[in-house]
Amino acid sequence: MNEFYQLDVNKVYDYVQQELNFFHEDADIECSEIGDGNLNLVFRVKDKKHNKSVIVKQSLPYVRCVGEDWPLSIGRSEIESKLLEIEYKLTNGKVPEVYKFDKVMYSTIMEDLTDYVIMRTGLLEYNQYPKFVDQITDFIVNTLILTSDVVMEHKEKKAYVKEFINPQLCEITEDLVYSEPFFDAKRNNTPDYMISFMEKNVWNDKALILEVTKLKFDFMNNAQALLHGDLHTGSIFINQDNIKVIDPEFAFYGPIAYDIGALIANLIMNYLSTDVRCNDTELKNKHMTYLLDTIKDVMDVFRDKCIKIWPEVVKDNMVLRSPDFAKYYIDDIFVNTAGVAGCEMIRRTVGLAHVADLDGIEDETKREEARKLNVLLAKEFIMKRNEILEGKDFVNLIKNFCGKNKFSIEKECS
Repeated sequence: MNEFYQLDVNKVYDYVQQELNFFHEDADIECSEIGDGNLNLVFRVKDKKHNKSVIVKQSLPYVRCVGEDWPLSIGRSEIESKLLEIEYKLTNGKVPEVYKFDKVMYSTIMEDLTDYVIMRTGLLEYNQYPKFVDQITDFIVNTLILTSDVVMEHKEKKAYVKEFINPQLCEITEDLVYSEPFFDAKRNNTPDYMISFMEKNVWNDKALILEVTKLKFDFMNNAQALLHGDLHTGSIFINQDNIKVIDPEFAFYGPIAYDIGALIANLIMNYLSTDVRCNDTELKNKHMTYLLDTIKDVMDVFRDKCIKIWPEVVKDNMVLRSPDFAKYYIDDIFVNTAGVAGCEMIRRTVGLAHVADLDGIEDETKREEARKLNVLLAKEFIMKRNEILEGKDFVNLIKNFCGKNKFSIEKECS
């Protein structure tokens, strides 16, 4: 292929065959577009007769959900493909296997995860995943700690920093996570009833804005590890046995807390959603307990695994000579994870891109309650992040704050 063209369901099978010759001659082919429509084209090409399938993901030179008025580097797909190949090795296959990346078409042909569901969907159906904590903490430790200066030879790490410079995608995060949700920005998707609430509680809170600005500049300047860049429950395929992390096109060298904080925030939003959506008291209590346990365990198991591998993987001479550095390093990740979680929760409430956990609440009054409680809880995580150094600190803040404030929010919204 010598020239870029936009794929569609009528062209994608021939494209796959030309690039890989993947399917049998007598294949019974079904092609469908399965992407969320935000940035890229994503197709599933399936041979129903032989039960073989692949995913084809193609970048467009603009943000798809906005259109050509928002240009975007088409080269982001190459960054994504490179990271998937690196993470596949680091995590023993906890990401889809890449079969081919096409530098002309800016498309990646990869493993189809037919036996998995998107974790957000599973959680919204109140499913529980007992192996998730162990597997996601393995993923986080192996992709983040092992790509940091603590472990990597410094010149090699700096070469990775250069290779994964991703300015346009970083700018999207800087704008949509750390800037626009904190004022009445044009691109925000803020429900009318949230405007005065946001003005009072967020947009005019100078102390909060200062703390968010600190977090923004940490994101912009702390080239700590090779991030996924968009790690949340919508970027994780899961079943009862395994996980596969997808969509790392926002990858770059940044603060470890950004990946972990985005994940924790989305678990918290599912917790708040479950509280108002689920009418089965026993199921509600079971699922909310599972979510709190998962939040606590993700943080604590991450710490334990870091400490366990520290003596085995550390290469930096000063770190080796500093027995207390590991605690300092991990404490800093915890503190900033809490702050990132708060920013993610606010941006998913009033920013450009929302989540089904909140938007999918059918009852309008309950949806308003959940959104407002989510924003106020997010503020607590940002403003009190220096107090959050263990998994139980995350859980205690959630339980205590929701217990004290839920009734007043319900009264305001009724």
